[in-house]
Amino acid sequence: MVLFETMTLKHFNIPPFWTIFASFCAVVLHLLYPVVLLDMPLLAYGLITLSLVLLIWPGIWFRRYKTTIVPRQKPSTLMVGGPFTISRNPMYLGMVLLVLGTGVLLGSVQALLPAVWLFFFLGKNYITPEERKLREAFDREAEDYFARTGRWVWFL
Repeated sequence: MVLFETMTLKHFNIPPFWTIFASFCAVVLHLLYPVVLLDMPLLAYGLITLSLVLLIWPGIWFRRYKTTIVPRQKPSTLMVGGPFTISRNPMYLGMVLLVLGTGVLLGSVQALLPAVWLFFFLGKNYITPEERKLREAFDREAEDYFARTGRWVWFL
């Protein structure tokens, strides 16, 4: 029995890792160039709270319907209820909002840049391939869902 598996880069290629990385970058950018222009702690705490809801609530739905939460695996269920009526990707939205909230809390404009990077990175590397898998698995049902629910939110 192998107690410790050799860790490779593929073990770190999961959205939570990139979210932590982007949050770390926000803090580093803030510390390197502390040009504080924002003073909106209530907005920051609101974004962080909303992000936590969007990270936990979909996880409950994945568990309830016994489908995979792991990116790049074949889905067994098309999730269309609960948080998935607001966004096709509520967990990814939560990750971006968490980094954005961190940047707002730090108060420096440059600390917001990692949230923008994460938005595009998750879209290209996770959402697009996952949507392809959903189309393959659920065909017309997936297309109907895509037509009525935004990728990030209803308008985006």
